[in-house]
Order: sequence, then C-alpha cells, then structure tokens
Amino acid sequence: MSCRSVKNGQWGIVLVLCLLPSLVGATAPATAVAEAGNWQPVTTAFARVSARQQAILGLPFAARIVGLNVEPGARVAAGDELARFDAPRLRQHLAAWQQALLEVRLAQKRLKVLRESESQHAITRRERVAGEQAVVQAQGKSRMHWETLAADLDLLHIKRDAKTLEARIDKQGVPAVARALGLLQAPFAGLVTQRRVALGEQVQAGSPVLELEALEQVYLDVGVPQAALSVWKTGETRWHAGTVQGPLKPLDGAALYDANTGLWRLRYQADNPDRVLRDGAWIEVEHVGAPEPVVWVPAAAVVARNGKTWCIVQDGEKFRSVEVAVGPAVAERIPVVSGLAAGDKVVTEGAYELLYRDLKDLIKFVD
Repeated sequence: MSCRSVKNGQWGIVLVLCLLPSLVGATAPATAVAEAGNWQPVTTAFARVSARQQAILGLPFAARIVGLNVEPGARVAAGDELARFDAPRLRQHLAAWQQALLEVRLAQKRLKVLRESESQHAITRRERVAGEQAVVQAQGKSRMHWETLAADLDLLHIKRDAKTLEARIDKQGVPAVARALGLLQAPFAGLVTQRRVALGEQVQAGSPVLELEALEQVYLDVGVPQAALSVWKTGETRWHAGTVQGPLKPLDGAALYDANTGLWRLRYQADNPDRVLRDGAWIEVEHVGAPEPVVWVPAAAVVARNGKTWCIVQDGEKFRSVEVAVGPAVAERIPVVSGLAAGDKVVTEGAYELLYRDLKDLIKFVD
C-alpha cells in the first residue's frame, strides 16, 4: 500500500490518502461505471395554511337575534343570509330619514305655493327666498339622515340606493322595511367557522356574531433552511393532506426570515375547491427541484464513514476513496452530485469492507 499526504492550510489538517494495490491472490471486487444523467432533488417540509380572507361579522348597533340560518361548518355564497336581528337603532334611523323626506316634500310644496303667490304679487321676493332656503335646509337634513342610515347598511354589507329605499318605505312603512333590512349577509363566499350568539340573545354594538373564512384559495407558508432556498426557488411544489394533494403557486416576494425557527418562510397560493385545507392547519409539502446534472452509481457503491459518504474508485489496479455528495436512492441507484465524474469505475461489491476493514487506515485525519 502506498500513501500520500495532503495538507489543508486553512484548517491545519493533513489528509492521508493511501492507495491500495490490487489484492494479490484475491478476486477483484465487482465494479460499475458511473453514468452521466439528470436528477431532480425531492425535499419535504411542513407548511401552515391560512385563509386568503377572514372576517368576524358583527352588528354596528345593539340588537336582538331573531333568526340564525347557519351552523359552524356551513358553506355560504356571497350575499347569503346568515342571521336576522331586530335593532331599535335601525328603526330609529329609518324613521328619522322618513321624517326628513316628508319635511323636504312639505318644503317643496310650500315653495311652489310661494312662487305662484309671488308671480301674482301676493307676497314679496324675500318670502319666496325664505321658502327656497327652507327647502335647502330640509334637503340637507335629509342627506344627513341618509348618510347615517347608509353607513349602517354598509356595515351590514347591504347595498341599497336612496330612491329605491324611499319608494319601499312609502309603500311598506318603516316597521316592515326595518324587518327586511335586519339581516346579516355573507360578504364573500366561504366557510362559517364559528357562531358566537344564540337565538333570542341580545347583543351589544360591535359584538361578534359569526366568523367566516374564504377557503376557495389559501396561502401556505413553508419554512426551509437557508441552504435549501436555491432549490425551492425552482421546480414544482405540491401539498399533501392525507390522500389529497394539489399544486402550489409561488408568490412574488423575497423569503422572510423567522427568528423563532431559524428558517426562511416562502409563501405559496393553492386552490382549495373541496376546502380540504383549513385555516391554521399544518400539512406536508413536497418540492421537486429543477433537473441538475449528476452521475448515477449503484446504491451498493456508496458507503458511509464518520457522517460522510464515500465511493471506492478503481484506477487501473489501484483503488482510492472519494468523498461524495449524494441524493436519496432512486430505484437502487444513487445520484452523485459531486465527487465523481462520468466514466469513473466504482466498487459495487465489498466497498464497505474495503473502506472499513481492508482499508481501515485509508483515511486518517491528523491534527
């Protein structure tokens, strides 16, 4: 056996490589040729699911719950009726607006009479101007009451225009319109995740009534180590939840460092048509990296020592050990990312013994 020493000046380590000549009188070990090819690294991680949109639905004023149409777990469409309530404040705002509208009409009728009287010289111009000012004041009061009422309706996600609602009040009256408007609608399609009230309960202004999540699409935040960032930025990623899986779409933006875990967070978006993915859940994510050139060797050609992986390469009648970086085995073959070249002849039978027994002094690290 012949040896040579290589000193690493940076670390102060001498690597002693010993070359073992062919074993005299022994059967030559079986070998295989390293073949060039491509390999797609596959890595897994865990991701936290979050809904793209969430809402805690409440009432902008105190009310009594008179109807509940959904239970937790119910799927709803945008605009679906979720609950009904009776709110004195809503009735008051409707009544105040109705009274203001009546005052506008009375002021306008009086102004019409004043203009006719002025044309007949029965009144002065000043009286007609005063009538016009009364109309403007009544209209301003009406607008103020409408804005107050419209703000209530907006908080309830109810879209109504003033003309339509005015005609409805004239036809049906304030009590009937208040009952019709006393409903809580879904602002978007989603899943009812929690109900905070009971039928007949009196709730205060701002109290939560229902919680709703939009789960047709969700975000998934994946934590990966810094060394793996380059791999995760190319290739394809899929989520797995039991027997169900689906593709992930990476979102633009740089990875964010999480000081709590020491990992870098990558955000993805996923379609969730069956709502399998729930907000706050942790699921497994698999990433298949972009193809990269490697050389393939039989799994038996790779052996381990001191936390590292090695191949025994045959050069003519001599053998040498080579430290290699590898990926996981695929169909009894191992991709070698670095350390070998295509055409290298590697030992496939007895490599373990050569490294651990016959070549037990092959590699020595000397301070």
